Amino acid sequence: MTKKLDHTTRQSIAKKVREGVRPQVLAREYGVTVRTVYRCAEVMREIQIERGSRTEVIVCRVSPADLAQFDAKLKEAGIRNRSEALRNVIRNTNGMAMPDAELAEALTGMKGALNKVGNNVVQIAKRMNEARNMGRSVPFKEEDLIEVRHLAGFILDFADQADLMARGRSATLELKISDELRRMAERGV
Repeated sequence: MTKKLDHTTRQSIAKKVREGVRPQVLAREYGVTVRTVYRCAEVMREIQIERGSRTEVIVCRVSPADLAQFDAKLKEAGIRNRSEALRNVIRNTNGMAMPDAELAEALTGMKGALNKVGNNVVQIAKRMNEARNMGRSVPFKEEDLIEVRHLAGFILDFADQADLMARGRSATLELKISDELRRMAERGV
C-alpha cells in the first residue's frame, strides 16, 4: 500500500535528510519506503533549484589569522555579511582562481634544472659516502668544492625565484580580490 504524503510532510522529510537523519529511520517514522524518502529529498531539492534557492554548501577551513584578514578586508570595504561576500566572489572570479600559465611554465623549466642539480648532489654524496666507508679522505679537488658551492648557490637562487613568483601571484590575487570587494561595497552588498 502506497501512502500519499502531503507537501508539508515531503518538506519535513527532505529537511531531515539534509540535516543528516538516516533515510531508514525516516522511512520507519513516516511509514514509507526508503525509496520514498530519497524521492522526497530529490523532489524538494529540484523545487528549491527551480525557485532559485541556495541548495549547495561550501565548507572551507581557514586559520584564525586568515579569517581575521578576510573580515578586515570586508570591514574595510563596508561589507557586513561573509556569506554574501563569498557568493559574490564565487560569481565574479573573472579568472582570478584560474591557474597562472606563466607561473606554471616557469616552474616547469625550473623543475628540469633542479632535477639536474639534484642528480649532481646525489653523485657527490655517493662519492663522499664511499670514501668514508673505505676510511679515505674525501676525493674532491678544489674545483669540485667550487662546483658544489655553485650548485648550492643555484638552489638558493631557485628558491628565491620561486618565492618571488609566488609572492607576485599572491599580490596580483590580493589586488583582484580587493577590487572585487570594493565593487561589491559600491553595489551595496
